[in-house]
Amino acid sequence: MINVTAQELDTILTTIDRALSMHDAWREQIQRTLACKLPPREADIADDAHHQCAFGQWFYGPANASLRGLPSFRKVEEMHQIMHNRARELCVRLKGHWPVTPSEYDPYIEQVARFRAELVALRQKVFETLHKIDPLTGAYCSAYLLPDLEREQAVTKAQGQACSLLMLRFDLYEINQTHGRAKGDEILRASISGIRDALGREQKVYRYAGAEFVICLSGKDASEAHKIRGSLLAIVSKVLEATLGGSNSSLNIFYAITELDSDTYIEQLISLAERATYTIKI
Repeated sequence: MINVTAQELDTILTTIDRALSMHDAWREQIQRTLACKLPPREADIADDAHHQCAFGQWFYGPANASLRGLPSFRKVEEMHQIMHNRARELCVRLKGHWPVTPSEYDPYIEQVARFRAELVALRQKVFETLHKIDPLTGAYCSAYLLPDLEREQAVTKAQGQACSLLMLRFDLYEINQTHGRAKGDEILRASISGIRDALGREQKVYRYAGAEFVICLSGKDASEAHKIRGSLLAIVSKVLEATLGGSNSSLNIFYAITELDSDTYIEQLISLAERATYTIKI
């Protein structure tokens, strides 16, 4: 899954649709040039041809720097450049009035299809991820909690690997009453975003119900989970200070930690976990 917010995923989805359209238009133009033996465009025989097509001009624009940093798009970038290199070789032969043999043409066609297939696969991945995450916080939706934890439980049983669950419930009643629900949502959004960034991609955060979240800490025992809990609550404290600094407010966070053993029902683990309270005051 792609670890970005719902808003970013929605933008990426639109981006890929646009990329597919630009790619198809370029492919048709090259095919027409080759089939009709037309003079190739200078842009298609340039050393940086992958920068000069409509997709390349858009992709390498300053607005897409963050997009180019995503691993999925780095692969798309590499395949796009290879495709243009092979198209350039054909265009150079065409310009020199040399015949294009099947051994030269077939790798180009294969790369065109491979590049488009990669874009389509990436679009499907983004689409699936978009429907798996909570739009407010970017955490995974509760519907995926039990299936994912059952798979984690199977790994625990097969490999003897430790795994702990950290549950956090934000009591936003006072903040909502004093500062408004929008401010409570802002604190929740920023807190979970900060927690997700701190944990990285290996650990997953789920919105279990309302303002309650379950964090799956793969490879961590209860002792390690308690240390992580302290660092995550420090993140929430900074968010509260940044959002409501100067006000006399507090936020209660109820937390629980339990190890994910290989036999107990997950629902039972979650319900029996002993809750404690941590209060953040500013």
